[in-house]
Amino acid sequence: MIQDGLEKEVLEEIAKKMLVKKEELVLFLENKVENPVSTAESIVKLLIDKGLITYVEVIGKTCYAITQKGMREVG
Repeated sequence: MIQDGLEKEVLEEIAKKMLVKKEELVLFLENKVENPVSTAESIVKLLIDKGLITYVEVIGKTCYAITQKGMREVG
């Protein structure tokens, strides 16, 4: 269960695209938080630990994909 509003926003953004690059998450958070890079890293770690997203490397780029559990969480 997601309790933090920003976590939910990030999960919903990943769910919309199914696969996002790390840079895209940082850009998504840029106007929402003071330090988007560290915030993105923290949120990604929490979402991975909860099994809602997974790490994927595509053509040498760090990406994150939503899992089935993550899709159920978004509804």
